[in-house]
Amino acid sequence: MVYDASFCHKVVNGSGFSSGVLNHLDKVQRAIEKNYADMDLENASVQEEMEEIVAEMVKEIEALKTYVSDVHFK
Repeated sequence: MVYDASFCHKVVNGSGFSSGVLNHLDKVQRAIEKNYADMDLENASVQEEMEEIVAEMVKEIEALKTYVSDVHFK
């Protein structure tokens, strides 16, 4: 069987040249946070709105990482 537990674990956590799903989600989260930090927001209401959007995105990524981490392969 090609898709055994070991293979699936490597897809999620990475192995060798592959960085895995969780590492990709970490990279996406860092990129979102960096992009927000790099924004030049002069309008306070726009800054507050973007902060809320970014916080929600990070929250959803964290939830996805938890969900993916909790999957067990047999």
